[in-house]
Amino acid sequence: MKLSFETIQPMDFDQVDQVVTDAFAPVAESHGREVPFLHQLRTTYDYQPSFEMVAKPDTTQVVGHGMLTPVTVRGNQHTTKILALAPLAVHPDWQAQGVGSQLLSELEVRARLEGYPAISVVGDPNYYGQRGYVMAEEFSIHNSRMVPMGNHLIKPLTPGALAHVGGMLEYPAAFDKI
Repeated sequence: MKLSFETIQPMDFDQVDQVVTDAFAPVAESHGREVPFLHQLRTTYDYQPSFEMVAKPDTTQVVGHGMLTPVTVRGNQHTTKILALAPLAVHPDWQAQGVGSQLLSELEVRARLEGYPAISVVGDPNYYGQRGYVMAEEFSIHNSRMVPMGNHLIKPLTPGALAHVGGMLEYPAAFDKI
């Protein structure tokens, strides 16, 4: 399976909406708010198109999507910008084929090249744990949102990147919509 991983283009938006809708439809915790959330994220001050990617098996078909958004870890004496992954979606016909893992890997490379120290995600600890994500509490980073225990995960992008960073993870207002 040969896929290309590209920065999203406006012509991809409608297909991304459908991929996200289809990917989250069977998820019990989903309330169908992922697409409006995605649209809201694109309007935020910190939105960076290079942190929104699509996976394509050909030039016209989108089968996967991932987005990173800057967030803040606020400690007693510091603030540190990291990135939050939301959403990561793969069309059901393409799931369990490594598309999500490849998208995540590509996003991590871009984040590392831009100098971000880590990526945070709220998600399945089994899935993300296999990709190097650990419980954020291991770095004394706590989530400002109500998150099920064990589902707030983080991955340092370079060794020691989260040394002395602990604090509360704060999200842009768009995250209040999900």
